[in-house]
Amino acid sequence: MEKVREQAMICVGRAVFFGYLAISMVMLGFMFDLALSFRSGAVLTVALAVILLWFAQTAHKRPPHKTETWLVLDQKYRPQNDHTVRLFGQIMKEVYGYFATAAIWIALALALSSILFTWSGFRFMFNF
Repeated sequence: MEKVREQAMICVGRAVFFGYLAISMVMLGFMFDLALSFRSGAVLTVALAVILLWFAQTAHKRPPHKTETWLVLDQKYRPQNDHTVRLFGQIMKEVYGYFATAAIWIALALALSSILFTWSGFRFMFNF
């Protein structure tokens, strides 16, 4: 089942990367105010964490053949019986939980950065 865990980390990690890419583009759009930029990143990252937590809570209900991880696994590593299907759901729950935890820590760091920029009174403004 290590092969399943490895492929799940790759598939979920790729999806989370694209989420963070979108969040970073929103933050880049708000770079005229650093506190607002970090605050928007924190809020969107919390939203991403909530989505990942929802996926973690519903991973055991989702049929394995409807996941991307199933598609990238070789035939011999795919779950064949009820026990391995339950184990597959447990692995997916752990992987989603891992990325949700990371997202929460990143959101906390972004929120603290926003608070520091707000309290310091630092204003970054473009002068055209």
